[in-house]
Amino acid sequence: MAVIFIRTILIYILLLAVMRISGKRQIGEIQISELVTTFLLSDIASYPLTNPGIPLLNAVIPIFTIIPLEIILSFLTTKCARLKNLLDGKPSIVILHGKIQKKELERMRLSMDDLLCELRLKSISSVDDVDYAILEQNGQISVFPKSQEPLSHALIIDGTLNTKLLKQIGKNKHWLHEILQSRNIREYRDIFLLSVTDSGDITLIKQEQTKGDSP
Repeated sequence: MAVIFIRTILIYILLLAVMRISGKRQIGEIQISELVTTFLLSDIASYPLTNPGIPLLNAVIPIFTIIPLEIILSFLTTKCARLKNLLDGKPSIVILHGKIQKKELERMRLSMDDLLCELRLKSISSVDDVDYAILEQNGQISVFPKSQEPLSHALIIDGTLNTKLLKQIGKNKHWLHEILQSRNIREYRDIFLLSVTDSGDITLIKQEQTKGDSP
């Protein structure tokens, strides 16, 4: 029984890692942990049905191991931004001010044909008309035409700085530290959300403000 328990956990972690490496395009809208859970449960549950010689307990133990793991992991990802980014990745800018970010396309295993197809589905005929195209964590591509309102970039979420995004929008930590000093903030962990638009408008919500305190 202990062997089944341990093997189930190891297979679960292994499948999570494999699905994470395989890229967002294969994941679609479902989260990685949910997809792995679905695969495992369907596979495990089928064994006792196709082979009567396998004890039912061999399926019950893994199922009652996986479900709590999924619940715990889902809860932890809502509380820990680093864990969520580790499992689901971060949004990736693939078009920036009308310019295709080739390295991001390659890193996300997204072909030009796929990208152009997504633009056509959103009634956009030219890359030049796109201000931003962002490959989201759920595998979908968000497209923002140049004619729309300035896009807001979430630089800090729940105390975690997105250094990659900071660089992509042409900012640096010195600029960020000046913003924080002007608001009397010393640590990233004191910030629940800090976002900036292309026009320079800044939204800052402190951790204490999310607990019912007034801004």
